Amino acid sequence: MKISRIVSLGILIVALTALVLALLPSATARVAASAQGVKSFDEKVAALALAQQNGAAQTAHITEAELTSKLEESLIAGASSGGNVQFKTASVHLEDSGFVGIFTLGVYGKDLDLTLAGTLGAAGGRLQVQITGAKLGRLPIPPAAVSRRLEAPPGAGPSDDPLRLPDFIRDVRIENSELLLEAH
Repeated sequence: MKISRIVSLGILIVALTALVLALLPSATARVAASAQGVKSFDEKVAALALAQQNGAAQTAHITEAELTSKLEESLIAGASSGGNVQFKTASVHLEDSGFVGIFTLGVYGKDLDLTLAGTLGAAGGRLQVQITGAKLGRLPIPPAAVSRRLEAPPGAGPSDDPLRLPDFIRDVRIENSELLLEAH
């Protein structure tokens, strides 16, 4: 009888600790998004498309401010207003050859930070996101739980795949804290 109370109390403490950690905001600083960042990102991608049309190879160097601005714009534009989970903000830090992304989600009226760390690449015309770490608030979660959500849905066509790259982009990688997009 006494052992079952100790076990129950232990489970309650673990559950409360997990809840508190999930509700704490991310400790990582945010990258500011701006309309100028979106414009700069769009101009660099348009230059890549033009270079490909002219048969020239070119590489665009995207900063974390440009990437954050464009990602936030795209996610907000694609967010649905229904449901219990809503996208609010995004911030991406480019570190050496990887990234740390912080996504603020509104869940039942409470803001939760989802922090993802990983690397980027390109294969088969898709952006490949390799998640190496994940946290909900400050609670570590298995990267595999997030990685499965980034896979293309079975039977999805190219227009249904949010990670489908434009045809003119051959490679995507992070080097020296910059996102590099290569055109054919």
